[in-house]
Amino acid sequence: MQTVIPALRVRAYASSKSFYEQLGFVELWTHQFEPGFPIFAAVARDGMQTFLTEHTGDCAFGAKVHFYVPDVDALNAEFLARGMSVADPPGNSLGPNIRDMLIVDPDGNKLVFLTVSQINQ
Repeated sequence: MQTVIPALRVRAYASSKSFYEQLGFVELWTHQFEPGFPIFAAVARDGMQTFLTEHTGDCAFGAKVHFYVPDVDALNAEFLARGMSVADPPGNSLGPNIRDMLIVDPDGNKLVFLTVSQINQ
C-alpha cells in the first residue's frame, strides 16, 4: 500500500484530468470549497495515487514523481497506443537494473515510470 501521496500543481484541473485519464489514471474524488474556487483532487492508477491541485500555495509547477511499475516497456507501448507523447522512452538512465521513462504533463510536472530488475548476486 502506498503510504505517501505526492501533490502536483495544475493550472486547470479539467484539462489535467483529461491528460491523466489518457495515462490510465481515474479520478477518486475532488474537493472544492465552493464554485469558482480551486480544485483539489485525487487520481490513481494500479494502486499508485497522486493529488492534483489548483491551489497556489500547495506546491510549485514542475515537480517530479516516480512511479514503480511491473513493466515500463509495456507501459510505454500502452501510452504510445493511446497517442501519448513520451519525453524520454524507456532506458537505463538511472543504472543498469532500472528501466525508466519520462512523461511530462501539460503543467511541466515530470512523471517518471520505473521498473527495477532483480540484481544477480
